[in-house]
Amino acid sequence: MKKERVKLRIDLQCGSCGALYHLTGDAPRFCPCCGAAYDRYCIRCQKRVEMFFEEWWPEDDECIRTYTPAKRCPKCNAGLEVDKEDKRGPDQGYEH
Repeated sequence: MKKERVKLRIDLQCGSCGALYHLTGDAPRFCPCCGAAYDRYCIRCQKRVEMFFEEWWPEDDECIRTYTPAKRCPKCNAGLEVDKEDKRGPDQGYEH
């Protein structure tokens, strides 16, 4: 019986800027576009949070797997994202 070979392509998607990096060798630790770290750590439970992936099969013998950093901790559900600015934006003032 002959084994079928599946061509697997792995992409990393930055959680900060959304840029895709096509993995050809070792995985980088930081996004080459914006410099954000791919590794995420939960401050609440002090654990490293693994990246999650989605698969897409454009053909029967080809798989594209895209890894993305997690936005929430799977153990304690704490948010791993840090808001850089208030959601209202810099030009909108606070209401008193």
